[in-house]
Amino acid sequence: MRLSTSTNIMCFDWKHPYQVPFEHSVIAAQAAGYHYLDANFCGLCRRGRDICPLTEDNWEEHVENWQRLRDSLGVEFKQAHAYFSIDGPVTEDTFPGGDFGEEMMRRSVLAAERLGVEWMVAHPVNVLADGKLSVDASCRYNLAYFRRWHEFWHAHGIGMAIENMISTENHMSAWGDIDRLIALADELDAPDVGICLDTGHAWLTGYDPADCVRRIGSRLKCTHIADNHGEQKDEHVAPFMGTIDWAALIRALRETGYENDFSFEIQNLTGCYPKTIQPGMVRFTYELGRYLLSDQFMRDAAHWDAK
Repeated sequence: MRLSTSTNIMCFDWKHPYQVPFEHSVIAAQAAGYHYLDANFCGLCRRGRDICPLTEDNWEEHVENWQRLRDSLGVEFKQAHAYFSIDGPVTEDTFPGGDFGEEMMRRSVLAAERLGVEWMVAHPVNVLADGKLSVDASCRYNLAYFRRWHEFWHAHGIGMAIENMISTENHMSAWGDIDRLIALADELDAPDVGICLDTGHAWLTGYDPADCVRRIGSRLKCTHIADNHGEQKDEHVAPFMGTIDWAALIRALRETGYENDFSFEIQNLTGCYPKTIQPGMVRFTYELGRYLLSDQFMRDAAHWDAK
């Protein structure tokens, strides 16, 4: 497995998201020791934010600058996160984010291609029928939606990893169901379509993330690694700060032969601190990640279990 972090690890400052430039995050992560990075394009597509370079007319210039920065630092972007709409469910005759969303998805793919991304994460969407969430309509819609986009992603050499969502009593989603997500990936039936497991989403929905790894099997192409307490809030904090069994997860990833990015999405660990001192927290996350992926962690976990 490759230790990685989302570039949003320094995109939060005093609870105001995406106020730290992409370049700043990349430089801090590389200085901390990270070689592999997960390009968080979705956070760069938000209109109305101070920092939203992919929405600008000169967005390609930004991507060229990121490419030069990648080369100068010697880092690699194997994983990325595509645009997703934050407007809620759609109806069957609309697109997530409308025309703006379509363009941001296109730009995400082209940016990923320029940066050498292998797999990019996409969010499935919920669909309303008669004003209510419809599982059947959601399945039909997402199959058609991702088939359409898959042609473009495939043409540009980007694998598509569809992410599991949160489904709770207060936050219903058709795509919290792991088996339904697996069925969608299987029906799309392409070698460059797989699944991204978000450990925090799985835990909030009532799944053991380790069990999800085994159920997803070889379909697993990306991860979003974060902890929470399984109590309604997607906290996006670091492993051991919540209640997920991390030893069980690492064992499952090893047993299933997962080799791609073990990618932190833990912006709320760093984001509660002023950005001036966040680089120190980023360095800590690198050491934490190295430990989690080490044989020493497995030995320590076995010792804890024996007590």
